[in-house]
Amino acid sequence: MGEDLLIARETRLAWNLLIPTLAIFILVAARPLEQTFIRSLTDKRFAGRGVPQFVGLDNYAQLLTIRLDTVTCRTEDDGECSVRDNGAVRWESIERDLLQDGYRTVSNIPIPFSSGQSIAISGRDNDFIGAINTTLIFTVVSVTGELLIGLFMAMVVNSNFRGRGIMRAVMLIPWAIPTVISARLWELMLKDTSAGIVNKVMMDLHLINAPQAWLSEPSLQLPAAIMVDVWKTAPFMALLLLAGLQTIPRDLYEAAAVDGASPVRRFFSITLPLLRPALAIALIFRTLDALRVFDLFNVLFGRQQLSMATYNFETLVSNQKDGYASAVSVIIFIFISIFAFIYVRMLQVETD
Repeated sequence: MGEDLLIARETRLAWNLLIPTLAIFILVAARPLEQTFIRSLTDKRFAGRGVPQFVGLDNYAQLLTIRLDTVTCRTEDDGECSVRDNGAVRWESIERDLLQDGYRTVSNIPIPFSSGQSIAISGRDNDFIGAINTTLIFTVVSVTGELLIGLFMAMVVNSNFRGRGIMRAVMLIPWAIPTVISARLWELMLKDTSAGIVNKVMMDLHLINAPQAWLSEPSLQLPAAIMVDVWKTAPFMALLLLAGLQTIPRDLYEAAAVDGASPVRRFFSITLPLLRPALAIALIFRTLDALRVFDLFNVLFGRQQLSMATYNFETLVSNQKDGYASAVSVIIFIFISIFAFIYVRMLQVETD
């Protein structure tokens, strides 16, 4: 009886503390989300004076409609598939009727065990489909790298050694630098000529023979962005995980050591399970940031390589399509919500 009363009292206290936050959320976030969704159903122009027309789900259909078609490679006189200078196979275009309907091929995926055939992925808005692909790859690879490096840094800093406090302060410097400034610094270091520090160091180490076009070569742009993002935000991941590590009682490690458990066994049996709540928070925070990455791509690439957020900016500001950009915003919001839900479910974060 006493335990039930205590639980009821704690529940009531929790709701009393949450109600002000929920009220502020409704005032600050819910209303703009509602207006964004309403605008996404219209053809509203940015700063336009005309009355917007209701178009239903046309904006979403234009953004998300894709097709999968089988195409063959272009052949040379000897019957072999034609190959570009960079080694990529030249594929035939999709049918002319599809081209007239606005479909354009985003990418070709070769069919395994099939000679000269691929699946052509086509969409009506190739720029947005490409932005989704770029953002998802950037998110998965960068967050994974930040998690592994951040966990390693957190475990090192969490151990006892001389100068630990100084190391904690120093490792936060990349994260403390504003993204625009750090991106500009990396832009200078990644210059396409030998004047770029990265090219010069790699050439001196004989890792490359000639300067690489890190920021202008399409195949190198995404790896360059991932490298810069991991460098900047791995310390933030380490800080969040360090807070979780410090909540784990030392007695558990001492008891496991007495029982003869190896460091690897202690990590997987004690550290990782008890670190799940901190992992969930760190992954959610970083995934939210990565999915809506804007400033890093905008500084490094401009319009050359688009993320979902930079595509949204170009659609709204450059193309003046408020309704269309609102649909993009709703899709980004859905992506972020799905990732957050998956993380919480996968890591089985307890709420009690």
